Parts: sequence; C-alpha cells; structure tokens
Amino acid sequence: MQCPSTVAQFERSQLILNATEWLIETQGLIAFKISDLANHAGIANSSLYKLFESKEDLLVCCFLRNATSNHFAPFEAQYPDLTPIQRVLIPIMFTFEATHFAPTFNLVRQVAVNPMVWRRASPEKVKTFETRINLFWRAIKGYVVEAVESGDLVATEEEVLELTQAITFYLSGALSAYQSQLINNTYLKEKRYTLFRQLQKVFLPYQWRQQMELTDFERIGMRVHLYYRQLGETFNRCERCQQAGQCGAGTSPSMATE
Repeated sequence: MQCPSTVAQFERSQLILNATEWLIETQGLIAFKISDLANHAGIANSSLYKLFESKEDLLVCCFLRNATSNHFAPFEAQYPDLTPIQRVLIPIMFTFEATHFAPTFNLVRQVAVNPMVWRRASPEKVKTFETRINLFWRAIKGYVVEAVESGDLVATEEEVLELTQAITFYLSGALSAYQSQLINNTYLKEKRYTLFRQLQKVFLPYQWRQQMELTDFERIGMRVHLYYRQLGETFNRCERCQQAGQCGAGTSPSMATE
C-alpha cells in the first residue's frame, strides 16, 4: 500500500492516524477496531482502505509518523552550535520527548517492532519500516563517528559499534521501565536525573575528551522540548516522515555516515 501522494490523501491519512492513536489511547491497543476508525475519522471505509490495508499498516504508520529521525536534520539546522557530545544526545533526547508529545508512541513502538506485527503489514510499509528502524541506528552511529573524527572521542571501529548498541539498548530499557508505571520509587528516583546518571554510566567506559555533564543533558533536552512545542500539532505530519525517508533523514553528515 503506497504512502499518500496528494494533498487530499495526506489530509485523509492524518485524520485516520489521529483517530487511530486516539482509539488506542482511550480504548486500548487490543480493543480498538478498524470498524470504529472510519466513523471516528469522519471518512468512508473505502477511503480508509485506499491508504491502509490492515491494522498492522496503521500501527506501522503510527510509528513512522512519530519516528524521531524525522526531526534530526531540521533540529541540527536550528542548532548548528552543538558540541559533538551534545549531538550524540540528539537521538536520545528526541526519544524521551517523543513519548511526552505522542503518549501512544512507546506502546506503538513496542508492538510495531514485533515481527508478528510488522510482517503482516503491506510490503511497501514493511520496506519503509525496516529502512527507518535502521536509519535510527545509523544516526546514532553517525553522531558517534563524528565525535571520533572531531577528536572528542577516542574509539576503535568496534568500540563505535559497541557504544551505538549500548545507547540503543539503554533507550529500550529506560522507556520500558518508566512507561510501565509499575515500578515504585524505591527503584526509580527522579526521572530526568536518573536517566542522566544511567546514560553517564553508558558513556563512562569510553575515552571522551570531556565527559558528558548534566548541563549537556539538560540543555539538549530543553531544546528538543522547545522544538516540539514550536511545531505544535504538525510534528507528526506524514509529510515529515516522507521527507526524512526520501533524503536519508536530511543532509546531516551523521545520517550520511555508513
């Protein structure tokens, strides 16, 4: 199933995906039905199925339009003065802020990446999904490579890969722990500082010219938060997803690194 290509299709897609996320948030992922979706979105069933073949298509596209890599290049363009270690923080802070501005994003992310889900989506959606998942990893690695090339980090190729893996695994664990709302504050203290301290431990084994400070963490977090606020309700437009995919998430050197 092809992505929208006309203004009318983009608008219908936005209505459908907004309704999908609303139904997930209010009824739960298991309970929401496609039969309710057209009514809530205010469109005909035929219009819905021209854009999305299945529930799996909807889940994959809810992930894609909220994908953090949609925003890395424009954020870098807005803040060209970032240090190499602050640039490494970009995917990390965008991941945390995305769950704030799109409350269903983490749930959709956890479900959509399950192969029992994404493999049931239409072939075009599967191809786009796989590309975008790897684009996120590529971005993290690219920022780490930039830090090495600038002399801010001394690391072998193997260590670059290990740090890329460590950052990604850290994000998955941190999101699951805090988003579950099951773990009491005996184990999870104040969120922002706890996330900083654990990330600091991820960075600590590597030879940075200057270790990450809380001020770096807070500064990038605030800038990402303000960036989302500036975009308002347009932050998850399908057009952003398409633009990021078509140009490798922008012209950022980090995204061009193999």
